[in-house]
Amino acid sequence: MSGTNAAPQYQQVADTLRRRIIRGEYGKGDVIPTAAKLEDLFSVSNITIRKALAILGDEGWISGRRGVGTVVVSVPENKRLNIAVSGDFTDWVDTASGKSLPIEQDVIGCGVEEGSGVVRSQLRAAAEQKLWVMRRIRRIFGNIISYHVNFALPERLGTITADNMTGSRNFVDVLREDCGCELVRMDQTVEASVADRDLSDLLNVDFGTPLFFVENKYTDRSEDVVAVSHLFLRGDHYAYQTSISLGVSDSKNGTKL
Repeated sequence: MSGTNAAPQYQQVADTLRRRIIRGEYGKGDVIPTAAKLEDLFSVSNITIRKALAILGDEGWISGRRGVGTVVVSVPENKRLNIAVSGDFTDWVDTASGKSLPIEQDVIGCGVEEGSGVVRSQLRAAAEQKLWVMRRIRRIFGNIISYHVNFALPERLGTITADNMTGSRNFVDVLREDCGCELVRMDQTVEASVADRDLSDLLNVDFGTPLFFVENKYTDRSEDVVAVSHLFLRGDHYAYQTSISLGVSDSKNGTKL
């Protein structure tokens, strides 16, 4: 992890596991990795893991079950207020992908994985079916600015490899040009977030650094969700901007200004 941070390690581990539950990586009823595996995963002591799990247990997220392990017993309700911002899809792709900037990217993983229950549901994956997953780091002038994770059913996008993402090529162009997807809509959700242990290492920032979390769902003409993307954007490198018509009418002729 880059830099220093005052948050104790057990708090960092607890926050990271909590985010995984919130994002659906561990669903209700799932057994999370054993304490020994978590020690290796986070490179911390058993005492640190026990303190982190105690926090999540006290908060009601997990519970230990004899002969089973530590089970997720609660998932968050969606109590967010969603703000709809309409705009041009092509404009969003061009600005978000940084076509006018010297963006570089590295594919750090591409293959078949289990995938979270939330994403599997969005893609209507069959029971026990694994997902195609691609992970990328994007940079500008050598500085890491974002981490992207793309999900799809293997039969739809399983032929995409790191070679398809040469240079600063964006995922939408690959969907359209390489896979022949006729995309008609992108549903986007943007949330404020912070870097946990996983993301601080990937983005080279301190634990707790402000981020944008962006989820994009790409839909084709048959109303199928072709792919889902999770973008983790460093708050010091991104700002969201849009223009919204206020619909003010001219009092004389009734036309909108």
